[in-house]
Amino acid sequence: MDLNLLRVFDALFEERNVTRAAHRLGLTQSAVSHALNRLRFTIGDELFVRGPSGMRATPRAAEIGPRIREGLLQLGAALAPGEFTPAQTDRAFSIAAGSYSCAVLLPGVISGVRHLAPRAEVRIRGAGLGLAEELDAGRADLAIGSFNAIPDRFDSLPLFQERMIWALRADHPHADGPLTLDRLASLPHMVLSMAEDGHVVDGAVADSGLERRVIWDDGGVIRRLCQDRGLPPPPTFYAPDAHSALSLLPGTDLIALAPERLAKIYAKPFGLKLFESPYPVRVFDVVMLWRKEHDAAALAWLRGLISNAATSLGPIAPGDSPG
Repeated sequence: MDLNLLRVFDALFEERNVTRAAHRLGLTQSAVSHALNRLRFTIGDELFVRGPSGMRATPRAAEIGPRIREGLLQLGAALAPGEFTPAQTDRAFSIAAGSYSCAVLLPGVISGVRHLAPRAEVRIRGAGLGLAEELDAGRADLAIGSFNAIPDRFDSLPLFQERMIWALRADHPHADGPLTLDRLASLPHMVLSMAEDGHVVDGAVADSGLERRVIWDDGGVIRRLCQDRGLPPPPTFYAPDAHSALSLLPGTDLIALAPERLAKIYAKPFGLKLFESPYPVRVFDVVMLWRKEHDAAALAWLRGLISNAATSLGPIAPGDSPG
């Protein structure tokens, strides 16, 4: 089989759109359509059919898609030069990350790519359900997040730790004075939850052996403290990500437990006041992970760039003033 046909299949499998696949490959739409017809004849399956949101993969295409991507990646790694020259590359890097990493870490990474590899491209993918499959299939070069369990097929590197602080609008009636447990128990809470479904255990979802944290909270500590003091638990609201949670505070009477670095970024533009927690809260590890087999020189360079950007953030020591 002509290997160029497999490149067309891989582009269609990811883009699910003939126009986008053609642009990605530097081909005309008619050339992609012609290649797809040859693939259909060779494999004996329609592979992709038109649907309401683009090209939909048939069961056969869904079965072979990850294997074809894996084969192309291995072939590319085998033929790639032993050295990587950032200034000359036009490679497209793919990073799976959430809104927290996009605000806190990735600006430094993008700046580094623009400076050292100006012709390179960076695609930020959402780190949702199916993240393990995205990494396995090579659609994401690496992922950044907080994980409870990482399968052996992945390598990982801790980047930094993040702790949680409380945030509410600066003109809130409870914004003056210290944040006591009694005050905290009297306020409705906003919780940062990236959960796409109900399969959440201790704030994490399992995905092909990868346990990814989707709720950044205190593990129920405030509810247990309220119960011990005979106080009713505060009503709880959920936001899909940290940015949304903080952006909702200015127009409400809610208080949110948020990652400190992110809260400091948005405190001034959103008009927020930040408080230390009146009780010990969780510290989260922010980690970078990738498939062990996907270890080309270009990806090693990107991981080094991300690691340096994480180091430049500096540590957050418990007891620091939120500001």
